[in-house]
Amino acid sequence: MNIWQSSTLAVVMVALSAPAGSAQTAAADVREANANPVVQAQQIPTSPPDVVEQVQNARHPLIAAILAEIDKRSLAETDSGTKNWLSELAGFYGADGATPMWVSASGYLPRGWEAFTAMQNAGDYGLDAADFPVPEILTNSPSEAEVVAAEVQVSLAVTRYAFYARGGRIDPTKLSLWLDQKKQADIYASEIMRQIADRGDVTAALRAFHPQNPQFERLRRAYLAERGGASAPAAVIPSGPVLSRGDRGSDVPLIRKRLDVAADDGNETLVDRRLLKAVSAFMSEQGYGRKRAIDDEVRTALSKPSQTGGAKKKALLEKYVANMERWRWAPADFGQLHIWNNLPEFETRVVRNGEVIHKERIVIGTPSTQTPVFSDQMSHVIFQPEWGVPESIKIRDLLPKLRGGDTSVLSRRNMRIYADGKEISPSRFNWNKVDPRSVPIVQRSGPSNPLGQLKFIFPNAHDVYMHDTPSKGLFAESERTFSHGCIRVRNPQRFAEVVLGQVDGWTPEDVKRQLAIKDTRKVDLIKPIPVHNTYFTIVANADGTVSQLKDVYGHDRRVADALNGKSLQQIAASDPALALKRENERLKKIVIVKRPAAPRYDEWGYPIAYNSNTRRKPPPSLFWFGGGYDD
Repeated sequence: MNIWQSSTLAVVMVALSAPAGSAQTAAADVREANANPVVQAQQIPTSPPDVVEQVQNARHPLIAAILAEIDKRSLAETDSGTKNWLSELAGFYGADGATPMWVSASGYLPRGWEAFTAMQNAGDYGLDAADFPVPEILTNSPSEAEVVAAEVQVSLAVTRYAFYARGGRIDPTKLSLWLDQKKQADIYASEIMRQIADRGDVTAALRAFHPQNPQFERLRRAYLAERGGASAPAAVIPSGPVLSRGDRGSDVPLIRKRLDVAADDGNETLVDRRLLKAVSAFMSEQGYGRKRAIDDEVRTALSKPSQTGGAKKKALLEKYVANMERWRWAPADFGQLHIWNNLPEFETRVVRNGEVIHKERIVIGTPSTQTPVFSDQMSHVIFQPEWGVPESIKIRDLLPKLRGGDTSVLSRRNMRIYADGKEISPSRFNWNKVDPRSVPIVQRSGPSNPLGQLKFIFPNAHDVYMHDTPSKGLFAESERTFSHGCIRVRNPQRFAEVVLGQVDGWTPEDVKRQLAIKDTRKVDLIKPIPVHNTYFTIVANADGTVSQLKDVYGHDRRVADALNGKSLQQIAASDPALALKRENERLKKIVIVKRPAAPRYDEWGYPIAYNSNTRRKPPPSLFWFGGGYDD
């Protein structure tokens, strides 16, 4: 044994035999010796990794066991997200100076009890306590295995809580192609643990992961009032076997306590007729339907705050939770100046420094051609815009007439073929051969143009924008779902005055002067304005009142189904966006070939040969997937 090994191992033996508090001092002595050039030259020429590891793990007697528990769980874990969290936790607990966060040899630390309570009360924030299982440590002298398992489990529960609070519970894009929102930030377990350790206040640290917008907090308080107040800490009933009458189970006493059903003759673990009757009545009251046995659905329902009012009350509370979930997908910063289009409200608002400076009615997409929910930035305004004719109208409406020799149909409708900066006469095309989808047909600006006099562009993948419309009468309707996806504004001139006035300093006279010019003009904004297409069907107002709106697109139901465990694939299968996409793909597969001089078409523009076996009127939703063109 060389000099380095004998001196260093002596320090290690002291560290391993000393109390936990002095182990750090011993480790520090080794580091100090390594830092001393004289000692290094005479006694410590190298630093064997295995010896240093022993010194590091000597800092706290539970660290090695915690790391071993993390390693064991990681090997058995199949979920990639949880596996990543375990890897990050290994880095946290393996760092220099690491100690247990939640549990000691005597049970939960004060910080651990605070985390335990926060997990149990997750329902107060629209989350589900059953998603964050944490063990109860009822004894004052738990075994090392219990302590270690509890430490890792609480760390995982806290990490998942932060992930769900940030919107990671559901990926909305998997529910509908028209829900184009995502969680706001990735979650790293090691960073969460450091934030909590630095902050000290577990409750405040976890609350910071929820949306900080005042609207969310008002909605949450309204939800608690509707539900009947904040939940008291209650034990989560873990999953288990199906228990019928006469069976026994270790969780039966907890279920009896939850339902306040005493046992006959002290048989606390026995499922008897009285208990099943109480279970059935409880489940029926909560809107689940009656039960003849205790299964995991019963256990989950009993782990949540009780609800009164049956299925109708349950649906209302689910609507609240769905709206709270949407706040988790919304941007954390909407912008000092932004445009807020709440689709179920059929209104647009221009907001500056939290105050609404302009509000106006809008028309949005139909349920089968919905206006998508997303955020982007308005970059320019177009005066006297032209309208790009969509493929469906080219094929069904214009092509039959053009093939029949009626080339003046375009001029009658103020349309033209425009390519490479030049106008091309329709007579130059052989319409019996050409694919009309490749022909750029636009309608000039004017009174009959579907876009009216103004178009507000915020470039996006959905090709959706805001615009004027000649169909002013539709703004008098209470439920304004009439477009093919774009947003029509009732008073676009005033909207332009506000937008251009706030950003570019335009006056109302400037806007009026530009509208008097009949040529198309694009006006770039000096600074883009964030535009948020949102979908909130419950709005908690500042005065404490609550506005409930109709779920016109069915998004409430989709979110509630996903939160209740329904397969995302199954939910997405009924997405009208997918149906519209399939129909448009089918439409694009119509083969354009050379035809006789006088081809025959049915009344909807389909070639009779193509439509002979299925003579049906196509649904009105076949106009342009995504709503980039409007009528």
